[in-house]
Amino acid sequence: MYRPVYNKRTARMVTWLCGSLFAIFSMSYLYWMQPDLLATAQHLLSKGKTVYSPLWGAVVITVVLLLLQGACRRTILYPLRFHALYFFPSALVLGLLTSIVPKEGWDVRLSVDWTGVAVWVAAYVLLTCGALRYPDRKHEKQTVFSILWVNFLCFSILCCMVGSIGNTDEVYHYRLKAERYIVEGQDSEALEIGEKSLHTDRSLTAMRSFALSRKGLLAEKLFEYPMYDGSEGLLPHPSDTIYVHGWLSLLYRHLGGRPGASVRSNTRFLELLAEQPSATPAARDYLLCAYLLDKNLDGFVKTLPRYYAVDDSLPLYYKEALVLYGRQHTSPEVLYKNNAVEANLDDFLQLRACLSSATERSNQCRRMYGNTYWWYYYFQELPSARF
Repeated sequence: MYRPVYNKRTARMVTWLCGSLFAIFSMSYLYWMQPDLLATAQHLLSKGKTVYSPLWGAVVITVVLLLLQGACRRTILYPLRFHALYFFPSALVLGLLTSIVPKEGWDVRLSVDWTGVAVWVAAYVLLTCGALRYPDRKHEKQTVFSILWVNFLCFSILCCMVGSIGNTDEVYHYRLKAERYIVEGQDSEALEIGEKSLHTDRSLTAMRSFALSRKGLLAEKLFEYPMYDGSEGLLPHPSDTIYVHGWLSLLYRHLGGRPGASVRSNTRFLELLAEQPSATPAARDYLLCAYLLDKNLDGFVKTLPRYYAVDDSLPLYYKEALVLYGRQHTSPEVLYKNNAVEANLDDFLQLRACLSSATERSNQCRRMYGNTYWWYYYFQELPSARF
């Protein structure tokens, strides 16, 4: 195989453009999408002794990947129109590097579908074989466009490969970032993570509940976030995930106790804890919110007067629950009147009644009243099983 003579200006432009595109993609991907994942990996691998810098980490990793591409250029000679294939090993390493997830103890593992990786490698080998069969000819006329569009197509495929290999699950990244903010005491920042998204999991819900509780807003803002797990979403479960930072000790210190191995539900644990001298006011709010999440208005109303005066100083969701409870009982155990809240409930019930389609009814009521306890009570299904 001989080395073809290119138009030097065209060759330099393609080389510079491909390198720049990869550097921009790598820096953006590492700095904007994966900083918390890499920070988690470094925290675990260093056993908490070092701190990851998103900017410098992205720079160093990108430089190393560019050097890897340079090494590939010394081992194989692609036609200029397939210059982007030099970046396949770098893109593969980038994807694997960002698939790291915590493992038991101070360890990490790769959350990779190795079958998928094998398919990508096989496709690369086949494409390489095809590209090498049609080298650039010494006197072949090629327009810049004919060279660039093939390279751009290859780059698009490489970006898709990185995304398919790396861990890009949005809820997982929300959880990593929220956990870090909670440990640092930045509860407001933790609550801003994914606040507009309807996607969550039980661990992220528990973190948000803790952040709200520390700000004294659990009974004021809990239902502004999606709550899919009932009272089981208030506290984390060991089987849900592996936590990197020690936020669980902060949570149970905040409540005044931790559940024993024999307690099988969060509500039961909170009921037992609320009777203990070590229980904090936060634990009692957790219990009341657990009743609301389980749609147990009778249990809520029976417990509320032990901890709160039933008047207009109550938190928002306690007021909404009491007004709803009063509408459901001809002789309510606790009587609470609030004209403004009752008017809002009337409007909600009227909107709910005037829509015949169940889907439209849920969507319209969510749009208007999605941050109320009433929407949760009437439209959010409780999980069928408790873990």
